Amino acid sequence: EKNRRLLDLAGVKQGDRVLEIGCGWGGFALQAAHERSAQVTGVTVSRAQYDEACRRVQAAGLCELVDILLCDYRDLEGKWDHAVSIEMIEAVGEKYWDTYFKRVSDSVKPGGTFALQAIVIENERFDAYRRSADFIQKHIFPGGALLSPAVMRDRAAAAGFGWKSEHGYGLDYAETLARWRNRFEAAADRVSEMGFDERFRRCWSFYLAYCEGGFRAGNIDALQVALVRR
Repeated sequence: EKNRRLLDLAGVKQGDRVLEIGCGWGGFALQAAHERSAQVTGVTVSRAQYDEACRRVQAAGLCELVDILLCDYRDLEGKWDHAVSIEMIEAVGEKYWDTYFKRVSDSVKPGGTFALQAIVIENERFDAYRRSADFIQKHIFPGGALLSPAVMRDRAAAAGFGWKSEHGYGLDYAETLARWRNRFEAAADRVSEMGFDERFRRCWSFYLAYCEGGFRAGNIDALQVALVRR
C-alpha cells in the first residue's frame, strides 16, 4: 500500500520512465513494473542490495522493465518522467540536502513529479535537534539527520520543485514499530543463535521503542510528499 500510494502521488502510468533513488531490495521497482508497466531504474550503493534486487528482478521475469544500478545517485545521467525515493534522504546528512534535491531535480523532466517518503521531525524541534546528536545518530545511523517539513519545503523549492501534496501517517508507523519490537523480542533465542549478543538486543529493542514513542507523541512523522519539477 505504501508503494502504491507513492505510485499514485507520482502519477506513474504505463510506459513512464521512473527513477528510484535508494532502491533497497527492489520491492518498489518490482511493484511499479508489475502494476503500472513502468520502466524503472533503481540505484543503490549497497552490493548486497544490488545483488538481491537483481535476483528478484530476474526471478520475476521483469528484466525488460527494471534496471538496477550499483552507483551513487550523484553520478546519474539522463532524464526520467518521475522520481521516487523512500526513506533514503535521512541518511544523506544535512550537508548534502541541497545536493540531493538538485540532483533529483536535474534527473526529472520539467512537469515531472518526485514522490518522496521521509521521516521528519516537527518544525518546532528542528533547531534544537540539529545542534546535537541524539541516540539514533550516535548508535544506529551515524551521519544521518531528519529534515523538518518546513526545511524540506524550502530545500525542494530552491532546487526547482513545487509542493503538490503531502500525507503523514506517523501513528500507523508507531503501530508497525510496536509489532516489530514484539516479534523481535519473541525471537530472542533465534537472534542469539545468529550471533547477536545481549547488548545488541537491548539496544535494538530500545531503538524500536524510542521511535515508536516519537511517532505517538507527534515529535516525528512519516511523510509522503508529491513534488512537481517546475
